[in-house]
Amino acid sequence: MTPQILPVDDGLRLRPFVGDADVDLAWPWYQDAETVALVDGPGSPTYARDRVAAMYDALVAQGEVYLIERRTDTGRWEALGDVTLAPDTLPIVVAPGLRGQGIGRRVVLRLVDRARVLGWDELRVREVYPGNEASHRLFRGLGFVARDDGPPAYVLRLAPLRSRARS
Repeated sequence: MTPQILPVDDGLRLRPFVGDADVDLAWPWYQDAETVALVDGPGSPTYARDRVAAMYDALVAQGEVYLIERRTDTGRWEALGDVTLAPDTLPIVVAPGLRGQGIGRRVVLRLVDRARVLGWDELRVREVYPGNEASHRLFRGLGFVARDDGPPAYVLRLAPLRSRARS
């Protein structure tokens, strides 16, 4: 299935990644040392623009890549993070200054629904670094089970969608 805009709630949506313009929107997040430490581990270097572009190329080849957007007071949509839904990974980044507001939780819950629609049996989170306590809490809090034997770091078994009984 081709990714389409996925509404999360009235003020949040997932918009499919479209290329260079989105690389330019996202690049500032990957120039933030704290964000990169959460994504790649402590002490990791920040990203040059070409590395962000290469990252998105690799993610698009694996699954559905979305920019996380929120509606502004003027009704426009503003990018504030990214997330990928792929069979073997579920990376999510929320921009600095916007973490801790429940955005990641709402986005992951929406992607759990999307994975069920796609008929997937489970979602896997490839890796979460030990210092990224917010992500560990997020995935555990949503029912993902931690794995101690290597990638994936977390797995969530998905119950199939049930069709409604006709009355």
